[in-house]
Amino acid sequence: MYWRRPLTRLEAGLYAGLVGILVVVFASHMLDYLEAAERAAMQSTLINTTAAINVRFAANLVGQRDSPGDWKRRNPFEIAGATPPNFSRNGDPGHLTSGQWGFDAERAELVYLPRFGMTLHTRSGDGALRFRLVRGVVGYSLEPTAPFVWK
Repeated sequence: MYWRRPLTRLEAGLYAGLVGILVVVFASHMLDYLEAAERAAMQSTLINTTAAINVRFAANLVGQRDSPGDWKRRNPFEIAGATPPNFSRNGDPGHLTSGQWGFDAERAELVYLPRFGMTLHTRSGDGALRFRLVRGVVGYSLEPTAPFVWK
């Protein structure tokens, strides 16, 4: 008959506090995982876009396609022939919402505005990550215009 007695206020308060602490810890860990997943998705988008650009560049070298001119001034997603679903076709990168890619035509840079940036440290105050298409020795790469650390 021990389990049939009602909880005292102290016991109910302790249980509620314990559940509250567990919910906060769980939410904190889930936000960390969401941020890690967003960082991985951003990196894989950059890697896949760079690979597609280099495949097109290699096809141009062997003469299978016409050269599109100055690739460094064009939108890398258009060069790659694939845009991510979270790409904003709006020309102004200032109107990006969090979690979207954009292209700044004036500066010829890809712009990504992270959704979760609790461990992101940038030099710019807006928190946006900017990447520029750079021609290297073995092909093209998307390099950050300003250094950032995303732990």
